[in-house]
Amino acid sequence: MKRLNSNEFRSEVENGKGLMLVDFSATWCGPCKMQGPVLEGLEGEYTIFNIDIDESEDIASQYNVNAVPSIMIFKDGVLKDTLVGFQSREVIVEKMEKYQ
Repeated sequence: MKRLNSNEFRSEVENGKGLMLVDFSATWCGPCKMQGPVLEGLEGEYTIFNIDIDESEDIASQYNVNAVPSIMIFKDGVLKDTLVGFQSREVIVEKMEKYQ
């Protein structure tokens, strides 16, 4: 899972093509640490990026990230859906398939 800074987020996600999952997290967040392995298990199936909300506060603010983990699904640079809190593999896959 590639960690992006604010500039990389703009080029890779907002100007990107295709379906992407962006994980907004923080190093101090317990549920984020549990979410990581679930997302890593999906890496071969989906394009997945990570944003540390403490390092990229501007992006977190722009997308109104008020709780972590927050998972946002983007398609062709457009935000399609948001999942807040720990999510199971099944829930994530179901949401991603909805937008393929």
